[in-house]
Amino acid sequence: MKFLTLFTLIFATLAISASAQKAMSVRDYYLAIPSQYINADAKKRASWIESEYAAEGNLSFNIPVKELTGEDGDGKAFGYVQVFKKKIGVVIGVATNMCEGGTCQGQLLFLDYNAGRWEDVTSDHAPILDNDEVRQILKKAPAFENKDSLADGSEVPIHYNFGGNDKVMQAIAGGTNGDGGVVVKTFKWNGVAFVDFEYTESPE
Repeated sequence: MKFLTLFTLIFATLAISASAQKAMSVRDYYLAIPSQYINADAKKRASWIESEYAAEGNLSFNIPVKELTGEDGDGKAFGYVQVFKKKIGVVIGVATNMCEGGTCQGQLLFLDYNAGRWEDVTSDHAPILDNDEVRQILKKAPAFENKDSLADGSEVPIHYNFGGNDKVMQAIAGGTNGDGGVVVKTFKWNGVAFVDFEYTESPE
């Protein structure tokens, strides 16, 4: 009888401990990313957060340009964090974009997180875009006005966005300081990897 009571107490304690463990939110993941990947402490990162959509696993942030360049300037640095769920663990996507003179260039970071362990898996998930294909897409896009910048061999600057609801990643060209632009490629997370994706209708 004493054994049964002890057994019941142990499992009751375990159940309480398990229920007390709060599931990590997108903010939790973002603030916990090791400093070797984002060179800023959690307090500073928290001050950068612009908006958070916990249910979608998505947040956006703005970084003071001086943090990146060491001096004040007219540029803009902004980005997004997205939680992509896997069968075991998650992949945390971070898109950081820097705009200068109206032109934006983005950088992607993908980190696998599982039971407290972080691993850089950017090479597995960051898309490789064909610059010639991107230029051809932009030549045909009515919304892309700067056609003179699409000379043969010219490198098209690309920045990135994550769509929380649809778990997509968008590669964007043009626009002004991150506003507007043309989506040249969209990729959707399928639980394992990103695959090419096209909306049947333009997302709102």
